[in-house]
Amino acid sequence: MRISKKHLFVLFALYQYLREANKQFQKAPLTVSVSKIVFIELLKKLKLADKSERALYKNLEVLEKKKLLRYENRFLKPTKRGLKLYKKMLEEFEPYFHLMHTIKGDVAKLTRKAQTFFKQNEN
Repeated sequence: MRISKKHLFVLFALYQYLREANKQFQKAPLTVSVSKIVFIELLKKLKLADKSERALYKNLEVLEKKKLLRYENRFLKPTKRGLKLYKKMLEEFEPYFHLMHTIKGDVAKLTRKAQTFFKQNEN
């Protein structure tokens, strides 16, 4: 199954949003769903997508046709196939996320021998 990087990005964004939103309800018998328009507005608001709304709708429709998500009762829902692909992407990206999280903060504390130099103007 061939999926473009644009479609993978939209899929990853949706599943990550659902994952984070569902953390609030871990102890309750509830689950979060999101409508297409709300999800598209979220992508636009966070400046994660520079595409038009129509193009994002088309991306969601392609993902739906490939059975990576389903549209049920006006809400986007995960599928087994979509979850499997999302988990595969997470496994692939996890070392990078861990690296970014680890290095974030005071980098000077991480190494003993880091040195500072004056910036040089390169003209």
